[in-house]
Amino acid sequence: MLAKEKPEDPYDSLTDRERKVLHLAAEGTANARIAEKLNISVRTAEAHRAHVMSKLGLSSQTDLIRFAIRRGIITA
Repeated sequence: MLAKEKPEDPYDSLTDRERKVLHLAAEGTANARIAEKLNISVRTAEAHRAHVMSKLGLSSQTDLIRFAIRRGIITA
């Protein structure tokens, strides 16, 4: 019988850029401002945010903020 593997942390699947977008989005930064700060297009910022939400299984901005607070990415 195989030992049960510990489920992988979905945060570990995020790229460095997605982690930066997560941090900025959790602080309430709009996609246009995220794009400006990271020197990317607004569409790319939107895509990164969508990938973060999908990879982490989040469905709203509130979920994203809660996740970031629990992980210590931002403080309340």
